[in-house]
Amino acid sequence: MKLVKSIILLIMASALVYGCVKGQDAPPPVAGGTTPVEEPDVEEPEYPEDVYVLPEHLAQENYKESFNNDPYYPVSVQYSSSVPVSWKTAKARIVPYLIGFDYETTREQYAASTNKYGSRTDIGQQEATGRFYVKKIGDRWYFIDPEGYPHHQRGVASLRKGSSTRNAEAFKAKFGNDFTWLEKTQEELAQTGFHGSGAFCTDTYSTIQSFNRAHPESPITLAPSFGFLSKFRSEYGLSYCNGESNTAVALVLHDEWPQFCEDYIRTELAPYLNDPNVIGFFSDNEINFSSMSSRLLDRILKGSKSDIAYQEAEKFMNDKGADKVTDELNDEFAGMLAERYYKGVKEALMKIDDKMLYLGSRLHGTPKYMENVVRAAGEWCDVISINYYSRWDVELTGAVKDWETWAPDAPFIVTEFYTKAMDTDLNNKSGAGFAVPTQKERAYAYQHFTLGLLEAKNCVGWHWFKYQDDDGEDNSGEPANKGLFDNNYDIYPWLAKYARDLNYNAYRLMDYFDK
Repeated sequence: MKLVKSIILLIMASALVYGCVKGQDAPPPVAGGTTPVEEPDVEEPEYPEDVYVLPEHLAQENYKESFNNDPYYPVSVQYSSSVPVSWKTAKARIVPYLIGFDYETTREQYAASTNKYGSRTDIGQQEATGRFYVKKIGDRWYFIDPEGYPHHQRGVASLRKGSSTRNAEAFKAKFGNDFTWLEKTQEELAQTGFHGSGAFCTDTYSTIQSFNRAHPESPITLAPSFGFLSKFRSEYGLSYCNGESNTAVALVLHDEWPQFCEDYIRTELAPYLNDPNVIGFFSDNEINFSSMSSRLLDRILKGSKSDIAYQEAEKFMNDKGADKVTDELNDEFAGMLAERYYKGVKEALMKIDDKMLYLGSRLHGTPKYMENVVRAAGEWCDVISINYYSRWDVELTGAVKDWETWAPDAPFIVTEFYTKAMDTDLNNKSGAGFAVPTQKERAYAYQHFTLGLLEAKNCVGWHWFKYQDDDGEDNSGEPANKGLFDNNYDIYPWLAKYARDLNYNAYRLMDYFDK
């Protein structure tokens, strides 16, 4: 093993020398190193030798999308927003090429500086309530875990078994049963610096809770997701304003909404109430407050005049003295509905489990840029959840700054993002994430995007979408390379190694950006 590591170091050194020969500057040596620590008995992940070879980099520059304008050595990456692909070229920040940052951190060192939740233990313990809550320490937001330690959430969404024939055969051969699968998966995730699960784990939540009871020393946090609006509609026999689900949020105008929220939380959320490992919950997914091509207020005004939503929209327009919908009016009206929606959920939750965190409804697309929608979420949600696609760079000086201004009392968490590579047997015709040529670029893209999120002081974590690739049988014949794991339940080594190097250093990187 020592010989292999020596060879790897020589290869890495040769790669950097090659960059200098090509007329590029190699990163300067970093003064000092990681402080020696007492190393706990944990297994160090290993990857194929070529994963350790750093890519060729470009000349040093300052990262212009950041608050700090920090210097780094960019790498060049191709990506496409669609499949079939139409490549664009972009620059990416990766951890090894940050100027003045020593990224070599072993799992032993990472484990020694964090607790069982993956929370940092080096900046002081906060009040331990036995539950998760959020707190601003200085000018940076954190979750605070049940033990009182500042926590940054790094997890995977859709942590569940695949449903294709290939998935089933691989599962049987590799695990045999659900509990063995989850035990091995928890270890692989922990080796990569992931400690939580996100939305869409419906078939797995109870198994995770059983695992946590059996392994209290290494819990997987939960963030279960629900469908409040669809259940409200069916429970009370309600109809959409224009007969289509794109006006679903207007259902909250019915007087029964607050009582429904209370009843729904008491029943559907019952397994998760008072569970210390539940970090919070999502009430819905990607509510259509508006889209680029279709404003909510316009849609409702096309509905039946006898509908409560139409009547409320007409009154709103009359009160404004307006005869034409504008973006500003639409934003205000959508914000009114958002406030009624989020308020109903939160006030009901406070009656039943006032220590449970409310993570909102996973804003996406246009809604995450709508000021009044975000303001409403910030007022009533403990954390604003964002599904963040269609941007190569985190919008630090744009949307991130706006979210902080519009919602000063609530941080945000990114609950979906991913890239998919074109070098698998999957056609990648589905999904909102960017396409990149190979698994290498997926790895670089992970670090590039999450470095931006770590620089954002109002961001408390992220969930990669998703645990396992879509296979053809479970995604309408349009499989996609979204997963941290492939359809044989094998982790992608490039993505795992680069996720590990970022995740292990998450708290040190926060300090690096905050300096």
